[in-house]
Amino acid sequence: MATLVLLGACGSEPEPEAASPAAPAKPTVAAAPKDETANFARAVGDGKPGAAVNIRYEFSSKPTIGVPTELDVVFIPSAGVDAMDAKLGGMEGITLAGTLIANFAPVEAGKSYHHKISVLPDRTGVFYITASVNTQIAGSALNRTFSIPFVVGNVAVQQKPTPPKDDKGQSIKSMPAEESTEPKQ
Repeated sequence: MATLVLLGACGSEPEPEAASPAAPAKPTVAAAPKDETANFARAVGDGKPGAAVNIRYEFSSKPTIGVPTELDVVFIPSAGVDAMDAKLGGMEGITLAGTLIANFAPVEAGKSYHHKISVLPDRTGVFYITASVNTQIAGSALNRTFSIPFVVGNVAVQQKPTPPKDDKGQSIKSMPAEESTEPKQ
């Protein structure tokens, strides 16, 4: 009997496959734009909360004595910022060249605004470039100062000085002085 079923199946035409239901279309999600400043360093704020702008920066190469190096400073405004004005300044031991004042108006929150200058160190050391940024928010001005630190050459790591020792080799610990107008009893 099993042989008849098999032989009967051999002569028949295959059944057409049922159309499988189409898989639901997945919504296409646009890839998030790559953050062009992801590898940039962050400037150090003045410690006050609520800065309306973030600053990132990148040197085109490691700063070297006597060699001008391009510095790309990126200003990224927060929500509510209408315009930004920035002033860059150096310190003794470095020379800044290029336009040291940048104006951006109008601005979009989260968008990167680039400004490039040239930095020329004249000696080894740790240096800072100051970025003073004035933001306009609904007619009010908010100013914040940021530091862009960098090192030129090989700077020796500074360590805390060792405390003085007494005759027995014990460390002498400085204590704050106490003032009193009453005699000790």
